[in-house]
Amino acid sequence: MFLDRLECVRLWRIARSDRKSPSFRGVRACPRPLGLATSLRHAFTAIVLVGLSVLVPTTGYANDSSAEYATGGLRFTVEADIAMQSEDLFVSTSEVRVSYVFVNRGKADKTVLIAFPMPDITGSFDFTNAVPTENQDNPFDFHVKADGQPLALALDQHIIANGVDQTERLRKAHIPLMPAANETGKALDRLSAADKAEYLKLGLAMIDEYTDKPNAPMEKHLIGVWTLRAAFTWRQTFPAGREVRLEQTYKPSVGGSVGTLIGGKDWRKNAESAAYLGKYCIDSNVIASVTRAMERKKVDYPPFSEQRISYILKTGANWAGPIGSFHLVVDKGEADKLVSFCADGVTKIGPTQFEVRKTNFTPKQDLDILLLVPTAP
Repeated sequence: MFLDRLECVRLWRIARSDRKSPSFRGVRACPRPLGLATSLRHAFTAIVLVGLSVLVPTTGYANDSSAEYATGGLRFTVEADIAMQSEDLFVSTSEVRVSYVFVNRGKADKTVLIAFPMPDITGSFDFTNAVPTENQDNPFDFHVKADGQPLALALDQHIIANGVDQTERLRKAHIPLMPAANETGKALDRLSAADKAEYLKLGLAMIDEYTDKPNAPMEKHLIGVWTLRAAFTWRQTFPAGREVRLEQTYKPSVGGSVGTLIGGKDWRKNAESAAYLGKYCIDSNVIASVTRAMERKKVDYPPFSEQRISYILKTGANWAGPIGSFHLVVDKGEADKLVSFCADGVTKIGPTQFEVRKTNFTPKQDLDILLLVPTAP
C-alpha cells in the first residue's frame, strides 16, 4: 500500500479536518488506511527491551504524505554468553529479511524469551500512515525460523486509551483491535448510543464525518483512536557451544509523499531541508540527478515522489560483544529510482542493489532510506 502513488479504491473519502481547507474542496482523497497515528517508544515487559514504536515524522505534505513506522530486529533478555556472529540484512519496499547467527559461548544451555515488538498503531483522522497488510493480528506479516524450522509465536496485544488498558472492553464488545481498519469502523457503528457515548468519554473513539460516495452528504461515524500495542514472543534455547540461526521476514512500513522538497525552488530555505539532508545523507549526486530530471522534463518542480523506510539498528547490544560480521543489502526496486541512506563503504552490486559489509560492528545509528520515484511526465 504505497500512498505516494495514490493507488486507492475509494477516492471520495474526505475527512472533516480536510474539508475545512479550501484547497481540499472537491479533492478525491484516499480512504483512511489501517492505522493512523503518532506513537512513542514503550516497554512491553520487564524482560523485553525498548520497543520499536517510533513513528517517523512526515515531510510536511499534508494529505499527500504517509508516515512510515520504524521497525527493526529481535529483542531478548541480556545474556553475556550469547554472541551474534553475523547479521545479514536485506531491505526493500516489499520485504525485510534478516538472518542472524548466534552462538552460546557459555558452558550451559540458555533459554531466553525473545520478542519482536511491533510499532504502536494509534487511530486518528489527522495523519496517514503505511500499515502494509490488512491482517488484524499480524499487520507486518512477521515470520521467524530457527535453524530452518518455522516457529510458533505467541501474540501479546493490548489496547491503551488515555493511559488505561481497555483490551478486555473491546474483546467483550467484539471490536477488532486494529483501530482504523474497515471492520473496526463497522463494529463501532453497530454500538448502542450509550456505548458510543462511553467510548467517547474513555478516549477510545472520536466522531468523524466522511462519505464514501461522490457528491453525497457527510455522515457521522465513530473512529477508533486507541493505541494497539503488540509483540510476538517465543522462548529460544541456545545450546552451549553451538550456533543457532534465526531468520525473520516481514513487510516494511513504507511512508511516502506525492512530491519531494529535494531540488525544488528555494528548497534549501525550507526548515526541513537540513534535517532531511542529515537524516538520509543526501549528497550532490542525488541533487544533481534531480536537477537534470527537471531540465529534461522542462518542469520547475522535482518530478519525483518519495518512499521512505526506517529500520532500527541500534538495539542496545544485549548480546556479547559487537556483531562479528554485518552484511546489508538495500534494494531500491527499479533502476530509475534514486536512493539515499547513511552508511560508509556502500558498493553498488547490481542495477537496483547496494551493499555494505562490516566486521566487529556496533551500530551507532538507525537505518533511514529515502527513495525518489520518477513521476509521469
